Amino acid sequence: MADPVIAFIHAIHLAEEATEAPSPTNKMDGITDAPVNFTADSVDIGYLGQDGGWKRSMTTSKSFQIPISGHLMRNDPTHVLLRDAFLQNETVYLLIVEDADAAPGSQGHRYPVKVSSYEEGRTSTDVVTVSATLTGQGAPSPL
Repeated sequence: MADPVIAFIHAIHLAEEATEAPSPTNKMDGITDAPVNFTADSVDIGYLGQDGGWKRSMTTSKSFQIPISGHLMRNDPTHVLLRDAFLQNETVYLLIVEDADAAPGSQGHRYPVKVSSYEEGRTSTDVVTVSATLTGQGAPSPL
């Protein structure tokens, strides 16, 4: 029987360039959630009378979104980059490192994204939080 995958991410990084490697300077401190949601569009390819009336579909294109959230680190360069990428509609690269000791190509994934929503949450009793939705800009690649 297969073992479940441990829900542990070694580190999350935000890079300005596609060629940037994970480093201490682009590590996103404070981010606690970063689920990757994949979806696919499809078109109906069935016709009346085929398969006794059962539908068939074909996948046309795939996409992903990554809603991230955590504590805002206002002066951290990656948090500044996140906000600036939203304001300037720039593509940035979210690097999710799952195993820093693995061979290159097996360490995690690089996701090209645009920041489609950005929110700074403020309450009178807690720390300032940040949440953003990152929308995929092409296929992810291995780290």
